[in-house]
Amino acid sequence: MRALLVFLITSLVSSAALAGTTPPPSALPGQAAKAPERALLERMTGTWDVTYEIYDKDGKLRQLPGQVTYSWILDGRALQEVWSDVDGKQVKPYATTIGYLDAKRGRWTAVWVYPEAGMPTVVTGSVVDGRLVLTGHDQDGALQRWSIGGIQGDSFDARYESSEDEGKTWRLVGVNHMRRHQG
Repeated sequence: MRALLVFLITSLVSSAALAGTTPPPSALPGQAAKAPERALLERMTGTWDVTYEIYDKDGKLRQLPGQVTYSWILDGRALQEVWSDVDGKQVKPYATTIGYLDAKRGRWTAVWVYPEAGMPTVVTGSVVDGRLVLTGHDQDGALQRWSIGGIQGDSFDARYESSEDEGKTWRLVGVNHMRRHQG
């Protein structure tokens, strides 16, 4: 089950173990509005309840509960996501993503780490039509496209797609529906 989730989590783009006292990048000298990616991601900090919608290759849909926390780390120069399964009331972290603005290359870069499966993935990109769109190859060579958008005060969504033909066609792997955690 978690092997399928690897394609669903980016995500980019944190957990109770993270320090929550780091100011957002806009509060740091020289970091204000360097990229639209930062402005978009600043709105995501905090804890979110997730409904994972996972699409098998045959199109069958499975829905699972989860949680993700986004926190600025490294003096606001990187955003960490900690992805968790929710089993009843117990939250079980299983993966993390570290994202940062790569000023040298002028793009957002995210490194997904899923230790149990030994599956690191690196994706890069920028804001396209109001969505952060990141692409990169997974360990099997398939092209991944992760996009985050529809960010409101209390909700946003993330789409995960995979291509076996270098982007000529895409298969929807999943959609994560996030709602800001209450409590």
